[in-house]
Amino acid sequence: MEMGICPACNGTRRQPVPPGNERHKHILATYDADTDTLACRNCGGQTMEMVATGRVRLRSNGEPCLHEYRGAVAGRCYVVYTCQHCGDRYGIDSGD
Repeated sequence: MEMGICPACNGTRRQPVPPGNERHKHILATYDADTDTLACRNCGGQTMEMVATGRVRLRSNGEPCLHEYRGAVAGRCYVVYTCQHCGDRYGIDSGD
């Protein structure tokens, strides 16, 4: 599988805190006060492991993917998210 530099974080593995989250950023998982950033939610920070890699799959046109995930319930508390452009997948178990 070919990979490219993440277009959301340009390979840095970090992103600014999204608008609307500034007030509670200090309690968000992966928040780093020194850089005022969160783990990139396009290259791995969105997964249960929360480890951004700085690299993503390529779309069919050869461009690194800016993912558009859609979720599907796969179990009582388990949702599998699949990117509509490159097929990247990850699952989240809410543990209810």
